[in-house]
Amino acid sequence: MLEAQGGLCAICRAAPAVHVDHDHSSGIVRALLCFNCNGGLGQFRDDPVVLQRAVFYLQHHAQEQAIARLVEASAAEADAASRPGEPPVGSQRRPAARGTSTRSTGRTSGARRREQAGEGDA
Repeated sequence: MLEAQGGLCAICRAAPAVHVDHDHSSGIVRALLCFNCNGGLGQFRDDPVVLQRAVFYLQHHAQEQAIARLVEASAAEADAASRPGEPPVGSQRRPAARGTSTRSTGRTSGARRREQAGEGDA
C-alpha cells in the first residue's frame, strides 16, 4: 500500500504516509495517511457531512475575503479618480500654480521684473 501511494499521504499527497487509516465502524483499512490528515479525520469523527460543512465554511470565508479586497480596491480607484489633477501626497506642487509666484502685493514675479526693468504699466 505504501508503494502504491508513492510513500505519500492519500489525502494531502505531500507528507509521508505514516498512519494506517481505517473505518472505525467496520475496521476495514482505507489507506495510509500523514499525521495531520489522520488526526483531522479523527477530529471530524470520520463524518463526511461535517467535513463537507467544513469545506463550505472555508470556501465561503475565502470568497468573502476576496470580495472585501475587491471592494477596497474599487473604492481606492474611485477615490483616486475623483481627484484628477491633485498632486501626489507629500508633493509641494500646487494645482493652480503657473510657474510665477504672487506675493502679498498681488503682483506676479513677471510683473515685478518688468517694473524693475522700467517696463511697468504707468
